[in-house]
Amino acid sequence: MPDLSTVRKFNTAWVPAYTPVGIFVGGTSGIGQGIAEAFARHTKGNAHIVIVGRNSAAAATILAGLPPAPAGANVTRDFVPCDLTSIASVKRVAASLGARFPRINLLVTTAGAINFESAITSEGLEVSAAVWYYARWALLAGLLPAIRAAHAAGEDARVMAVFSAGQGTALDLGDLGLQKALKPVRDFAGFRTAGGQASTYIDLMFKDYAARNPGITFVHAHPGLVDTPLLKSVPLNPDIVATAKSIEVCGEHQLYALLKAPAGASRTGQDGDDIGTDLPATEEVQRTLWEHTEEVIGGIE
Repeated sequence: MPDLSTVRKFNTAWVPAYTPVGIFVGGTSGIGQGIAEAFARHTKGNAHIVIVGRNSAAAATILAGLPPAPAGANVTRDFVPCDLTSIASVKRVAASLGARFPRINLLVTTAGAINFESAITSEGLEVSAAVWYYARWALLAGLLPAIRAAHAAGEDARVMAVFSAGQGTALDLGDLGLQKALKPVRDFAGFRTAGGQASTYIDLMFKDYAARNPGITFVHAHPGLVDTPLLKSVPLNPDIVATAKSIEVCGEHQLYALLKAPAGASRTGQDGDDIGTDLPATEEVQRTLWEHTEEVIGGIE
């Protein structure tokens, strides 16, 4: 497992010959904030950085605190509001970003949802599943042309979903969308059970996207315990919470995981090391999930 010194040295050595574009979804706090700030530090401000989320005030504070761009550099620092429980909103944001940035080098999604009262959105999706999975799928589908263009230009083309790599469980094909799995959830333990299936959804999503897009990197990451607002809302033993990484340290490790990963689909652990891709699903299950998701996303305008 790489230590922080090794991780920082690796990140510092990444010096692209172009001005990279990084999109950070859920980057207004917590892990997403940490990764965006690490990206800004190691590019010395010479990067286009867009934060997508709900909290404009938090985003403004984060963006204002990033290293300034080098003299003469024309870089973007922007916040784009998006309701990740609405696939229609996600599609509009993806279309807008794709039009603004012909090439996108890093797409990082960290948004999560803890809702102990299961609800169905106006689009017919369970609200947590919408954020965990469907929004990620729709955003990636919409931005894929710009990510492909980056790869075709010989630039980095990397996608990361920070969720719970390595914690996946078998899918219930009679409950695609997790409405039955999430309906009875009333505590964090219940979320972990339902989240096991969501983790496998993300694994299979990236495995499929990687097969369709050779040369592009897709990383499903497990950040471990991180001192975020979300962690503070979870009833855990204080001794366990005390071991949590800071947002800054987590950001370094997750940026390392994203930059170091090879082309294709991979999974990484809390320190950014590869944990393998042994999945609890057959190719038939993978195909069924893909077809289900295409139908769901395609049916929302």
